[in-house]
Order: sequence, then structure tokens, then C-alpha cells
Amino acid sequence: MKRRISVQTGGVLERYGIDEGMRLLAKAGFDCVDLGLNSFLMPKTIREGAVQGEFALPVEEFIDKHIRPLREAGEKYGIGFGQAHAPFPSWTPDNETMNAFLMRSFEMCLEACRYLNCLYLVIHPACMHYEQRLDPDREKELNMARYSALIPAARRTGVKVLLENMFSRCNGKLIETACADMHDACKYIDDLNALAGEELFGFCYDSGHAAVLGKDQGIAIHTLGKRLKALHLQDTDGINDNHRFPYYGVTDWEMVLKSLAETGYEGTINFETVGELTAHDPALIPKLLELLGEIGRLFVSKMEQYEEGGL
Repeated sequence: MKRRISVQTGGVLERYGIDEGMRLLAKAGFDCVDLGLNSFLMPKTIREGAVQGEFALPVEEFIDKHIRPLREAGEKYGIGFGQAHAPFPSWTPDNETMNAFLMRSFEMCLEACRYLNCLYLVIHPACMHYEQRLDPDREKELNMARYSALIPAARRTGVKVLLENMFSRCNGKLIETACADMHDACKYIDDLNALAGEELFGFCYDSGHAAVLGKDQGIAIHTLGKRLKALHLQDTDGINDNHRFPYYGVTDWEMVLKSLAETGYEGTINFETVGELTAHDPALIPKLLELLGEIGRLFVSKMEQYEEGGL
């Protein structure tokens, strides 16, 4: 089976629109995209507690207005939908109205994924997005409650919910938050799947988040094993979550690719690299996408060589 390469839609569709943006992505050689459903409910809106916007629409209207044009453009240019990203932060303190609205938005995202034949939806675990961290026990209790509440929708739509490794800053310092430790991440996934009685949860590994926390990426990937379903591949300077192209930061990409091959990862090679696009003049975006497409094909080639024992 051909391994697909993918990139987040952020930084492309906003500038070029759906049709031209998808055409450029196809021209650059991408097989599918990581759809940014988070663009319909931005972090600032969530933090301000404004229950408004497109996720307030009836689900049928939301899909017809926003998701149908994406599917049509994907069919036109041969671009699939490998994964999608839900709004974040996924929880706010002291605002249960917004928290309920977020859960509604997640269920609508699952319906959108079903419509697009998109197998995975990434939903950040509830964690520190503010200047304090939740008590770890409270954090686990909260996340288990919110994720388990999505089991009926995940089962109904056939879309798997993916957790992600997180970090934040507290008093100017980087700190680990939910799922930063891969053993904890595995426990989350195993416990949630046990509750569901089937495999409805998996993991999306963010290489940049791991890098800023100084994680050994080979150990992290091996620890996740078959729980790993999707990727947010991005490079960083080791201090900030830059979302740059591979080879523009500190990440040991040979270790990452070798580990993915050794664990039998079969998902897309997906880049979350909007920071690189926004760091350049917008006129360069088509060329930058072509470069990223070449990096994706190089990554696929290297993984195949590792799988065959050739590197």
C-alpha cells in the first residue's frame, strides 16, 4: 500500500480559498490533508467564552455550507482527508457553557470527518493553556470524562479520536502537561478503549512538542507502538513550538523515521508546518509547498529503506 504524504490546511486555504488551495496542494504532490476544523472556533473566542460561530449552526447546515465544498474540491484534485484537528483549547476553567459548546463542536467535527471519509480527529486533552496547571489527578479525571462522553459519536461515525502530547509554559518555563509522558498517553488510550469496548481512540504524535520538552523521540515512538495513528511532524529550535519544515531545527529526523519504520507505522506522513509558511512572504507559499512535498517523498523513501534494512 502506498504511504501517503499530507500537510495541514492552515496557511493555505485561508489565503487561496478552497479550490485554488487544494489545487496547489495537489500540484505539490500531497495525497491528502490535515483539515483544520479548529479554524471555525479559534482559541481567542474559546477563552473569551463567546458561544457563537459556525458550530452553533445545525450540523446539516454546517456540513453543507463548509464541508461539502471541501469534499468537492478534494474529489476534483484527487486530495483525500487523512486527519482533522478539532478546536482548542478543549476545555476552559469556570465556563461550563463554553465547555458544553466545545463538546458539541467535537461531535460536529466527527460528523464532518464521516462526510469526508476522514478516519481520525485530533482533540487536544484538557490541560494547562493558562498560567496554572491542573492537579494531575483532576486533569486525568476531567479528560477521561470528556473523551468517554464522545464514545457514542465516535462509534456512530466510525471516526477515531486521537489524543496528542502536550506542553505549556508556567512562570516562563516549559512544563509537561497531559500525554507528554508516553506511558501516561498509552494508559489514557488503553483505558478509553477498554471503556468503549473497541478501538475508538489512538494517538497523534507531535514531534515539535516532544522536541521542546527534550524528549527522546525514538523512545517515545516505540512506547506508543500500534497506538500511534497519525503525526504532526514539525521542526523547532528546541525552545519554541515553531512549526517549521524538517531540517530547519534540532530534530533528529533519521531517528524519527527509523523508529516509525521499526514500529510498523502505516499512517500518513503528515506535516504541521504552518509556521514555515507564515515566516515567508506569501508569494513564496506555492514553492514552499513544493519543497515540503519533496521532503515528504524523501521521508517515505527513507522509511521504506529502513523497513527493508537498507539504511
